[in-house]
Amino acid sequence: MPLTEYEYIVVNYVDGVAVVSFKESVAMFEGDKVQAVGTELIDLVESRKEPRLLINLSNAHFISSAMLAHLVKLHRKVQESKGRLRLCGLRPVILDAFKVSRFDRIFEIYPDEASALKKF
Repeated sequence: MPLTEYEYIVVNYVDGVAVVSFKESVAMFEGDKVQAVGTELIDLVESRKEPRLLINLSNAHFISSAMLAHLVKLHRKVQESKGRLRLCGLRPVILDAFKVSRFDRIFEIYPDEASALKKF
């Protein structure tokens, strides 16, 4: 697997699944860093054939609408590549927001990495 170094994301491979976590917590999901994070995620998808990604959001206390837009864009990109995208580790308040906005119908969401990896 390619071992690209990213500024904002950390990628570990588990049985061919790119498990993505973040180097920073809350601040990463706001302001100008959102665009950079989105670009890194898209680059990761484009570097893989039929990408399988698991994004661990356990260190996110807040996700801006701009970050949500990047996640939706990422989801589309993964689908176009015939890959799979799953999310895990959402805090209860973020999970509730996903349910209210119906993002839980777009994304496959799991409580933790282990349960999400079993479903790949």
